Amino acid sequence: MRKSFVFAALFLMGLALWGCMPRAYTSAPPTAAEPAPLPAPVYRFEDLPVPSSMNLVRAESYIFEAGGLRAAIMVYEGKDDPSDLVKYYRENMPQHNWKLVSVFEHEEANLTFQKPGWNCSISIVKRAMQTTKLTIFVGPVETEKKA
Repeated sequence: MRKSFVFAALFLMGLALWGCMPRAYTSAPPTAAEPAPLPAPVYRFEDLPVPSSMNLVRAESYIFEAGGLRAAIMVYEGKDDPSDLVKYYRENMPQHNWKLVSVFEHEEANLTFQKPGWNCSISIVKRAMQTTKLTIFVGPVETEKKA
């Protein structure tokens, strides 16, 4: 009788410990961490190209569209080399009727484009872990008020 009691006690303890063991998940459990960047649509706005290799960071982006008005700060991350992104924008923005106004390059690059009624500034910064941050600012240009 004593052997069966010891066996039953050990069995119940083993069962209780087995219930407390961590399980392997087939998919990662949800976390409260910041969501991963989503793939960028190639053209969030028809006339603002974005390389498909860049991922939109929604938590840092703001987009407003109403009627013909639009304003946005769109932040992307990716592994693209900053000089390749500068070349990409120099070649692709004119195809969408944007005129290059200025380029500042040092440790980061800032490009400014204009088209009638609109201004677009693009900031390209190399970050840690071989990532590049691309920020696109677009909005209307203030027209001169007549007195």
